[in-house]
Formats: sequence, structure tokens, C-alpha cells
Amino acid sequence: MPKIRVMCVQPIEVDSEQYEQLISKKSRIGKLIGTFDRNHFKIEWLKQFNALHRDLSNFKCIYRSEESKVSNLLLKQDLQSIDFHVNGLHDISEYLDLENTTYELVFDQRFFNFVLVVEIHLNLPDDKTAELLSTELTADELAENQGADFYNNLRNLLVKEHDTSALSQWGNAVRLEVCKRIQAISHIPLKSSHRPLAYIGNNSGNFTFFVEASPQDKQMKQQFLACNAKAERVKGNNTTIIDNDCVHYAFFSRFHTIMTLDIGRYYRFAPIQHHIQSTWYYVSFYSRVLDKLNSHILANDSKKTLNSKRNVIDEYINKIELLRMNNENFKLAIESDNEDVYQKIESKWNVESSLEHAKTYVSFFKDYLERAYARKAEQSNRRQNQILFIISCIQILGLISIWSDYLGLSKIERFINSTGIHTGSNVDTVLQINTWLPLGLIAVLVLLMMLAYMRRD
Repeated sequence: MPKIRVMCVQPIEVDSEQYEQLISKKSRIGKLIGTFDRNHFKIEWLKQFNALHRDLSNFKCIYRSEESKVSNLLLKQDLQSIDFHVNGLHDISEYLDLENTTYELVFDQRFFNFVLVVEIHLNLPDDKTAELLSTELTADELAENQGADFYNNLRNLLVKEHDTSALSQWGNAVRLEVCKRIQAISHIPLKSSHRPLAYIGNNSGNFTFFVEASPQDKQMKQQFLACNAKAERVKGNNTTIIDNDCVHYAFFSRFHTIMTLDIGRYYRFAPIQHHIQSTWYYVSFYSRVLDKLNSHILANDSKKTLNSKRNVIDEYINKIELLRMNNENFKLAIESDNEDVYQKIESKWNVESSLEHAKTYVSFFKDYLERAYARKAEQSNRRQNQILFIISCIQILGLISIWSDYLGLSKIERFINSTGIHTGSNVDTVLQINTWLPLGLIAVLVLLMMLAYMRRD
């Protein structure tokens, strides 16, 4: 009777505009530090990995107890439905291990990211395994029987392929519950015109089947591998990571199969599967956010917008550097599995090259914003100087007007006559000063304006 742990890793997507608020407001993150330290994971590999590598993983368990989670009885009811019968024929609800089947909402406060990790436990009877893993049915027969193969049947419980795809009641309830909890943690009010803060996108979910059986059982191994290959959309995409008498590790595309009787391999390989999927998603997410931010800047490159986005870019630079450091530290923690397992998977998914690309992109984007902001500031200063020059000209004209008004001929004559100052007075001289001084000031003003125009750059 092979025991199967089906692990599904589903990164939770956060609306990009609201994500900027999450990472830019340090007080919000500060309040969350230490909030979940006393919570403990139920999934075995998460529990052990977090205990051994607390500083490295920095994983936080959101749930304090199983009481707040969606009941597994609802999952059993879903499996009893004909919509989730394997190949449209086999009810596998009786093989579900209710006690050990669970899910965790994993929170990484460094990136303010959430990952839903689901682990479904099944105990398959030996005489039913071959039937459940059968790949003999054609696509038309599968459609006629309203079912899917063993691997895709379990995937359909949790993953929506399209907007119109059906989802199990348990899977839908889990989604709603975890997204509601993220909303409560984030303390960001929802706006009717925006998408929800947290959501799980279509076609999001990577599955690993940990089969407790000996890889020396050639028949059973072939059945699982054939079912895995049949379930994939992209054919011939299998990479054999390890193949010996102790373990067979097959890395496909959406599904992966690990067969071994050594429980220690589960504790070693599950963190790698989770890490590679999460890192791949983080890089993809930051790339999408930066592309959207770039489009926003091109559409509105005002000085105010550029100045506000410079601070946001600094946050993204920090996040990507943290991601690169975390990736390097993780490789040190897994020791020999870095070369034997991680590097083979990484080369297939091109994770490290994507990290370097994201680093280069965000650095270039930062430089571009700095240059654009400098140009805007220079233009603003030039306009400000022109405005000040015009104001100065107006002030000079005002002084000329005042001079002309108060030094008029009639006022000079009245002043001289009223004071009785006649001796040594020369009215013509004062009149000439009154006439030529404003003209001289106007000439100087025109000359200054011509010089300013000729020297404009």
C-alpha cells in the first residue's frame, strides 16, 4: 500500500499598486515582526526545516491551530463527487488521510509575500494503484467519463485553469479563507475599483508527488512516471534528477514524482521544491511590477511622479538583493543537494539568470529615473529662473513708473516754489535727469533681456 504525499505550492499574488504600500510603510511590517513566532506548522517538512534553519527560512506560520482551517471533511465530499473521480470512474475519497491532510499559509516578512502550501495524504491499496494510474484511456474517453487522470484530478481540486474552470468546494473555501486572512494582516482598506489585495491566479500551482515505495519496484515506478508524463501539457519535458536503488526523482513541468522509502528524502527535497517555485514566482512578480511601473512612468513622467517612484525603486532593489542573498544562503544550507538536485532544477527553470536579469533591470531603471528626475529638475529650475527674471523686469518697470510719476515737471516746480529754494537751482537739469534716467534703465533692461536670450541653452 503506497503512501502518497501530494504537495502543492501556490504563491499568493498581491495587487501591484497596493504592494507598494505594503513595502513602503515600515510601521506596518514592524508591527508584524514577532507576531507569528509562537505559531507552529503542521506540515512535517515545514516544521523541521523551520526548526533547523530559522534564520535562513524566516517562514512564519499564520495559523495558530487547526480549528481555524477549512475542514478536510469538505475535501472528502468533493472527492466523492463524480466531477473528481479519477478517469471518471474511481472514487478515491476513501483513501484520503483526513488526519494528516492540511494546508499552511507561509508568510515571509522580508518580502511581504505569502505562499499557500497544501499537502494531501493518500493511502492507495496495492490492488487499486494500477487502475488509478492507468493511462490507457484516450482524451475522448476521459471527456466522456467527465474525469481526468490521477495527477490532473488532484490538481483540479486546487487550481483553476481558466476563469470558467470548476474548483472543488474545499479548494475554493481555502482560497477565500487565506486571502481574507492576508487582507486582515495587511490592514489596507479595499477599494471597489481595485482588485482584491490578495488572490491566486489561474494556472498557478506546482505539484510534487512523494511516493513511499521502493524505486526498485520497476512496475510501480513506471506506472507513476507514465501517469506523470501523460498529465503534462508539454510532452517529453522530463529531467531525471536522481535515479538509483534508494530514490527516483523525476522533475517534469507542472508535476514531479519522487519515489523512495527513505523519509529523510522527503525532508530534504520538499524544501527545494518549495524554494525553487517561490523564488521563480518572486522574480516573475517583480519583473511584472517593474514593467507596469515603467509603463506608468512613460505615461506620466511628471517631476512629482518621478520623485515618488524613486523611493519605490529603492525598495525593489532591496527586495531583489535580499532574494539573491536568500538564494545563496539556501544553497549553503542544503549542502550536497545543491549540486545533486538544486543546480539541475535551476538550470531547467533558469532561476539564477532571471535573478541577475532582474537585478540589472532594476538598477538600470533606477538610473533612468535619476536621470529623468535630474532633467525635470533642471527644466523646472530654468523655468523658475525665467519667471524670476520676468518678475525682476516688472519690478524695474514699476520703479521707472514711480520715478516718472513722482518726479514730474509740475511737481518739481511746485516743490521748488513752495520751499523757496531758488538760489542755485536748475530746473532744466532735473528735468533732463527725469527724462533720461528712465530711458537709460529701459535700455539696460532691453540689453539684459537680449543677453539672456542669446545665452539660453
